[in-house]
Amino acid sequence: MARSKSLRGLGAKYGGTLRKRYSNVHRTLKAKKECPSCSNMRLRRVSAGIWKCASCGYTVAGGAYDVSTKAQR
Repeated sequence: MARSKSLRGLGAKYGGTLRKRYSNVHRTLKAKKECPSCSNMRLRRVSAGIWKCASCGYTVAGGAYDVSTKAQR
């Protein structure tokens, strides 16, 4: 079984469920995101919950791993 690049550092001792969760979070974090101001795909995470556009400099607060947060039940 081939491992994806996002799972580097997680061995077998952590279990499949945790590796799947980590993979989903890492994929969401590293995906390209659209700036709400200029519509460029250059929105990057500066720190946890702070996102900044590289082209226009627009800064927005959002979730830790994604700009938009899901509603909690």
